[in-house]
Amino acid sequence: MFHRSLYLPAIFFAVACVVNVGGPAGALVPDEPSAASNGTSGAGAFLAFQKPAMLLAQREKGKKQRSGGKKDKRKGGGLGPVSELCTECEDLEGFVSPSEIDDKIRKMVGKYKGGGGSENVAIQQARGVIETGLYPEFIGGADCPEIDSEKWAIDYSFKRGGRAALHKGVDIPQPRGKPLRVVSAGTVVGKFMNEGNRKGIEVMLRHTPEQTGLTFWTYSQYTHLQEMSPLPIGAEVKMGVEIGKTSNTGKMGRRVRRNALHFAIFYSAHPEWSNDGRVVTPKEGYFMDPNAFYRLQPPYDSQSMLRLPGDQKTVPVPYMKTDGSFVPTETKRIWPYPCE
Repeated sequence: MFHRSLYLPAIFFAVACVVNVGGPAGALVPDEPSAASNGTSGAGAFLAFQKPAMLLAQREKGKKQRSGGKKDKRKGGGLGPVSELCTECEDLEGFVSPSEIDDKIRKMVGKYKGGGGSENVAIQQARGVIETGLYPEFIGGADCPEIDSEKWAIDYSFKRGGRAALHKGVDIPQPRGKPLRVVSAGTVVGKFMNEGNRKGIEVMLRHTPEQTGLTFWTYSQYTHLQEMSPLPIGAEVKMGVEIGKTSNTGKMGRRVRRNALHFAIFYSAHPEWSNDGRVVTPKEGYFMDPNAFYRLQPPYDSQSMLRLPGDQKTVPVPYMKTDGSFVPTETKRIWPYPCE
């Protein structure tokens, strides 16, 4: 945002800027139930349950978006200054121009202010950010770093001065400098310093269905890192490789943030994705409860998981041991920290 000031020797003018912030978002309608929960699976079922039931936010006609002096060709008009396109991404599988990604996906990811907190939250809830009641249970009773009180999809309005907000991931506190592990084989598709943003230093990986054993494309997000990973954009990494070190980087409020990994998962039935220099955006993407990433069978959408009976809320979580071996040995997905 640019600020202009005008100095006159003896006269000061106060300029009132009237901004139309639009009306409230529509009803909060979560993603539809999974066809897979009725015994089917695959991308067809994924598409069936992931269509929002109704449009949640109407954009204002003629609304102008500031683009830092550059013409913004992104779908929906753009949500802030246009960042530098990720040129290293252009030859990677599935990469498309940011103009091919709708702004609702940027609002879902949550780094852009867009239409305001309530509008973003409505989109996020419709695209999976609702509490599911799932909880991890580490295979064989292993001693693994656990999620603390900062759980999936909890209300974060109290941390944002009353502004509508959700926690779009889980936090796993660990000592500063403790290595983090790649949760599945994949490709580095995003590296962001996030200056002035609460996420701090961030790395994102893209995982194909073949790499995870799932029927859709997934994206793992690791934030608050101590320093930027030396792995370059486009690097193909194996499961269990170090992706960064635990820290507390990112814009803070009144209190110092504890050292912890913020871990999140996106997914999409489509292989296309983009990186506009500020965010990674899967085409028609959704958020997934990170606990659900370790489920061996559908459903994976939040609304269907919310309706699961209590005896199906536990998720057996595979992991890497401190000696580098995996439990179970054939797993394609692991917890982001080694376990004892």
